[in-house]
Amino acid sequence: MGGQSERRSRKFRLVVSVAAVGLFAAAFGVGMAARTPDSALEEIAQAPKTPSPEASREPARRTAVSAPRRHLPVPVHVSIPAIGVNARVIRLGLNADRTIEVPTNFAETGWFQPGPEPGEQGAAVIVGHVASRRGPGVFYRLRELRVGGVIKVRLKNGTTVRFVARSTMRVPKSRFPTKLVYARTTRPTLRLITCAGKLNPSTGHHPDNYIVFASLVR
Repeated sequence: MGGQSERRSRKFRLVVSVAAVGLFAAAFGVGMAARTPDSALEEIAQAPKTPSPEASREPARRTAVSAPRRHLPVPVHVSIPAIGVNARVIRLGLNADRTIEVPTNFAETGWFQPGPEPGEQGAAVIVGHVASRRGPGVFYRLRELRVGGVIKVRLKNGTTVRFVARSTMRVPKSRFPTKLVYARTTRPTLRLITCAGKLNPSTGHHPDNYIVFASLVR
């Protein structure tokens, strides 16, 4: 178990490092990403090479900890009653070219598997499309979720972990707060991410990201 935990930790640190230096930017316009231009994962492809102002204000408590992380079953479903979200959660990893996999179904969400499972210590990340050219995506109404809203994540073993929205943020993709989103939080936390802003018809991209920060309800 210790070896597995160490390998998972290395994978997670690798992803955070890759996102922080923006290595995905050059390759993001090919393959699956090209077929889903308003993917909720574009913010990582366009992450800045230097820490953002938001990241520099990261609270001291959001620092790496040495305590071993417990491992929970993977998430399979997410529901957000206040905004009508009731969707499957699929696993997302990295493509061979180190770009991030994205959901091909705009009605599904994706959990970033190299990070912690929802309910584990650390920041779990679930992303979803805001829209396609054919209509709204799974997180189309995410911007309507208010502080205090409940997010329920069902795990593979049938248990449900509950989170409550604590804050929200809309940021340009060029200033995506990588360190804040992927912080090694001392308690279980969750980030929901989608795209925001008016679609640029010439690029097929939205200019911003919308992020919900949530914490576990015990």
